[in-house]
Order: sequence, then C-alpha cells, then structure tokens
Amino acid sequence: MAGRRRHARRRSPPGYGYDAPITIRIGSRRSANRYHEMQATGPRDAGRFARLVDDQVRMHPDDPLMISINGHQNWLSELLGACFEDYWEGISELSRELQFAGTAQFPEKASMAGQYVPWTFITDQMNVPEVYYWSVGMEPPESDEERSMPVIEQYRMRVGVWSLGRGACRFDRGVSTTLIFTRNTPVAEHVVGEIMFPYLYANQDLSQPRGDEEGICFIFIRLYWLLTDWQNILRALITRLDEAEINSHGQQFPVKLRTRTMHIEVDRIHELKDYLRFHSRSFKKLKKLQTDVPVPEQKDPLWDDMDDSIDDLEQFDSKLDSLKERFNNLLDLEFNIQNAEQSDDSSFLTTVATLFLPISYLASVFGITTITWPAIYYLYVALPILVLSCIFVFVYPITVRRYQKARYGLESTKITLRPRDFTMLGKELPDGVDLPGESRTSRLKNRAQRHSVGEKAAPRSRSRARSQSRLRGEKDGSY
Repeated sequence: MAGRRRHARRRSPPGYGYDAPITIRIGSRRSANRYHEMQATGPRDAGRFARLVDDQVRMHPDDPLMISINGHQNWLSELLGACFEDYWEGISELSRELQFAGTAQFPEKASMAGQYVPWTFITDQMNVPEVYYWSVGMEPPESDEERSMPVIEQYRMRVGVWSLGRGACRFDRGVSTTLIFTRNTPVAEHVVGEIMFPYLYANQDLSQPRGDEEGICFIFIRLYWLLTDWQNILRALITRLDEAEINSHGQQFPVKLRTRTMHIEVDRIHELKDYLRFHSRSFKKLKKLQTDVPVPEQKDPLWDDMDDSIDDLEQFDSKLDSLKERFNNLLDLEFNIQNAEQSDDSSFLTTVATLFLPISYLASVFGITTITWPAIYYLYVALPILVLSCIFVFVYPITVRRYQKARYGLESTKITLRPRDFTMLGKELPDGVDLPGESRTSRLKNRAQRHSVGEKAAPRSRSRARSQSRLRGEKDGSY
C-alpha cells in the first residue's frame, strides 16, 4: 500500500468539468421572461429536456422552436438526440468549436446532401465591453491598472447558430428549429437570460413561415442587431481620441506613454476592421440567397434590412479608416513636437557654448606657464569678450530674421474671400464668370427663353449645365 502511486486527476478548464451543468433555455411565449430554463448535468436529464420541448411544440405549433445552450459538455449530443435528428453529427461539434476555438464560420449549409440540411454559422458579435454589463443593470469589473485598455477579447461575444426549417424536431417535423450556442461566461449568461429571448419574441415577424434561406437570414440579422453595435465602438474610439489629443496638448503624461497608447489604439482599429469585414462579407453572402427563394418571398422587408446593414458597415469601415488616420496624425505631431523640443535644447546649448567658448580659450592662453602676465590682465580681456559674446548671441538671430524677411519676403499672407468667386444660393454660376461673347443680361435672357421652351425639348440637368458652363469658362481663361 505504501508503494502504490496515487494518480493525479486531470483538471478540466473552469466551468467545463464533466459534472459542470449546462444552462438550457427553451423559448416560450407563455412564460414571463419568454423561456423555460433548466440545468442539465448529464444524459440523465434528457427526459426532462424532451418534456419541455414537447410542451412548447404542442402549445405553440406556429412558433419556431428556439433553444439557447450556454456551455458545452461531451454528453451534449446524447442530450440533444432525445429531441432532434442529427443525421450530420454536427450539432455537438458546432458547440465544441464555439467554446474552444477562436475561428469564425460564415453562414453556410452543411456539406452533406440530404432531404433536410441545416444552416450553421459562428460569428463574433462586437460591442463596447461596458455595454454588455450596462445593458443588464450591472457595473463593469474594475481593472487593476488605472489606464489599462480593454483587450479585443472583451469586445467579442461568440455566438453559434444551428438552424433548420423543418425535419429536425422529433415531436413535429414541420416545426422550424434554431439552436443558439454561447460560451459559459457571466456576460453571455446575463445577456441570454435577460435580453435575448424577450427581444426575439417581441418581433411580430417571428412566427412568419420562412424557408431555410430566409430563416438563417432572419436569425443572423436579429442577433446582429441585438448584440453588435459598431456605432458604440466608434463613439468609444472617438472618446479615446479626444482624450489622447488633450493629453498630447497638455503633455499630461510622458511622451513614451502617450505614443505607446496611440500605437495600441491603431492596432485595435486594425483588429476591429477584421471583424467588421467578416460581418460585411457574411451579409453579402446571405444577400445572394435572395435569388434562391420564391419570387413572392423576395419582397420580404428582410432583404431591404440586409441592404441597409451592408451600407452601414461600409460607412463604419470608412469611419474607422478616418479615425486611424487621425491617430497616426497625432503620432506624427508627437514626434514633431519632440523634434522641436530637442532643437530648442540644442539651440540653448549652442548659445551657452557661444558665450563661454571664447572665455575658455582665453583661460587656456593665460594658463601657459611661459607667460608671466599679471592675473588682472585676464579680467581686462575676458570682460570685453564676454560682453561682445552676449551682444552677438542676442543680435545675430534678429539680424538673420531681418535679412531673410528683406531677401525672401517672409510674411504671412492672407487672401480675403470675395463673393463674386462663389455661387450664390439659387444660382448656377458665380457672379465673376463671364462667358465669351455674351453679357450677363443676354445670358439671363437666354436662360429665360430656354425655360419657356422646356416643354418641347428635354431639360438639361442643373449639374450638367453648371459643369459645362464652368468648363467653357476655364477654357477661355475667365474662371
């Protein structure tokens, strides 16, 4: 017994032990919080899970079956197998990839062909880290460092979806089934438990019959609108940019700290753009499915919402580029200020050397041992040279500036804007433009004649008339 070696138990990641429970929520309209919740600790809970799903399908046959699973265990496939047909053996693998991998997955159909083939995707929803807590009435955790910045992982909320229009549920093959997977984190737990189900069931179009293509588009855009807000991210970046500008102008912190902070911000923008491009590409891939649905269903407002989301993402991408450029400009300003300060320091050292170098030379001369002059002679010679050095230091810069001003005309010139150079409201050309061979009175008269015969000929657009008139003025040299 004494020689028997005790084996150490292999530890699982926090929250992913074999006995760690999985929180499962089955959406339901009859519940106050729009779902029924259960804690599954193993395959033995499959019967209880099946009863909840069966009750929901029988009570609300027109509603799609929506289930959220917060966590992953190896026995998850056995639990789900009590209610769903998993011919593709992909439901549990999707949950595993969501929990333990860092890659995303575009919305796509399963590779294997069959009568019923599900749609799946894994996406990183992006928002300001504090918003996830504020939205559920919680305060964000305080950071250990006073000026620490949130890492990119705190912006992400990973969500995986397994969706099938029909054929998945064992109790009713015609019910649309959607499984939503999230990581076992406090943020995901609060968001799913307090916000997601009421938000999804508040949509009046939830019960509208949809095919597989429309169904995956609907759940993708609804989760995107709920969890992702690039406008919030832009506001946070603008706030930090304003903070960086204030610290730069006031020099509140050492320049190394300021430049390092701005470099981190630029790197953060590059990372955010990668996620934004993934969202944009996902929407564009889903938008192509519009041609696969029947013609009457192509008029669904869902497709217009997807077009609007694509346009918004393009604007957000442009705004991120603008913010990145502003951060880079601020970095250049910091380096220019440092160079200017170093130049001022060098100028000061040059001034000091100009003052004391002649005196030092005299001291070396009087220090020669073969010279027996009295010491008072050094004072008689050094004082006039010191006075001349001071005069030279103060007079030389002024003389150089005056010479450059007289030689090169270094003056600040300000050009005053004139009204005749600009187009007034309601007019097509500036008052200073004169067309060749035509006075202003005749031009106005001809314009009135063109408007009077506008019914006989197609009118020319204002922008085209203006551009052609300006082009003639530029060729003639009068504009």
